[in-house]
Amino acid sequence: MALEHRCLAVLPRISATARRRLPRPSPPSLDLGLVRPLFEAARPRAAASLAAGAVAASALVKGEVEAENAAASLADELLQGLGGQSPGCTLWFAKGYGQRAAPVGPLLAARLGDGVIVGSSAEGGIIGKGQEVQEATFALSALALSAQHFRAFPFHSTDLASLPALGGGGSWSNLARASRLTSGSCSPPCVVAFCALPLANHGIGNDPQSWVNLFDRALSDPGSNTPGALPVVVGGLTVGGFIDINGELHRGGGFGVVLEGTGTGVSLDPVVCQGGVPFGPWLKITGVHGDHVITGINDQIPYRVLQPLLHGPEVPGEGHTMAGVFVDPTPASALPGAASMPALAGAALGGRPNCLLRPLHTFTQEGALVLSPLSESLPYIPGMQMQLHCFSPSHALGELQTRAEHDMAMHGGVPPDAAIMIACGARGMQLHAMEGVESRALREVWGQDVPTVGFFAGGEIGPVGLKTYLHGFTTSCLMLRAARGAA
Repeated sequence: MALEHRCLAVLPRISATARRRLPRPSPPSLDLGLVRPLFEAARPRAAASLAAGAVAASALVKGEVEAENAAASLADELLQGLGGQSPGCTLWFAKGYGQRAAPVGPLLAARLGDGVIVGSSAEGGIIGKGQEVQEATFALSALALSAQHFRAFPFHSTDLASLPALGGGGSWSNLARASRLTSGSCSPPCVVAFCALPLANHGIGNDPQSWVNLFDRALSDPGSNTPGALPVVVGGLTVGGFIDINGELHRGGGFGVVLEGTGTGVSLDPVVCQGGVPFGPWLKITGVHGDHVITGINDQIPYRVLQPLLHGPEVPGEGHTMAGVFVDPTPASALPGAASMPALAGAALGGRPNCLLRPLHTFTQEGALVLSPLSESLPYIPGMQMQLHCFSPSHALGELQTRAEHDMAMHGGVPPDAAIMIACGARGMQLHAMEGVESRALREVWGQDVPTVGFFAGGEIGPVGLKTYLHGFTTSCLMLRAARGAA
């Protein structure tokens, strides 16, 4: 979103006086003394299972001017990584080629076989094979998933006001039932959703936020009163409108794949990192004007409430100020078939954030607080709870490592078999001053190379609490795992 890239210039900076009162803290992390034995014990198991058959492979080619040559090199590397087997699904992203990326999909299909192949331009930069590319003019990355472990149902639509039709024989009703019936041995289906401009008839009800909420509801089985697993929707907004779905070329719209495990032991887990550390007390929004101006906090003028906190001793180091708004649940917003308290507990145990972070812009002359909107379809309302957050490079990196460690701990210390990583264009080099910082941090947590693919986005998609939201300044990941031999 263009809005997010303007925010860094106008965010209120936390007081230098307050920063001097506390030593700069280390990034938050798990107690590695408790979880590291899990990691060390799991790595030999992971290495042994890798030898039994690859779940995924990734490849990245940069500096190649001709898209055809880059695609050929990419296909060779993917096939080698999969031991010669044809993948069931391949995702690819291209930087610098524009419409000249048109041959990439057909060339990959000719080399890789009949699996689902979905790709697009991503001019903000691409991610692949543990690397991040923003400076190079030309680059191409891809992730290929084994057909033995994953099914994929591709989609594309220029109408974001309704669910897209699924290719590959997919059915939303069948996917919702699969989500409800999923046991603890396998994750429910998930949606990997991307969106590219231009959009037809853009507006409320036909915007990316409303669109991803359709996926939430579709995977929650609205015809059932039986609580199922929380929906997983991860993705982002590409910079560039070129899209290829199994050789069919499109300009703009929503696209992606629904991924489903082919047997037991498959897990598809979101890891959403908004980059902020909370400080200060919980605050109650008591007055609102329009969709992004807060006129009352704790029944007082916001300026009078917030200024002491912004200059106070609880500020966790240098950074930009954001508001973390607790968005779950209200009775009207609860997902169908979801019992709110058990679902919220499950979201927290699964490592999902519980607050949606939005930048603070300024105070009005009357002392009201101007914030970035929550979404086009979700206004601020009196009664919402919020807490201040500090966003900085060290906090963003620390949160990413902590959430990746939590994800591994939830799986006995085993790293993912593959990862899809969508990072805000305001992170990467703009935040960390060099390429590859976050990808290297993930590799340090995983202790090994993990096949990855992704891009730098103009808006990121991922869950907070019970639902999916459109973010800024966020890195949103999908961690994929499969128990080899279980398909």
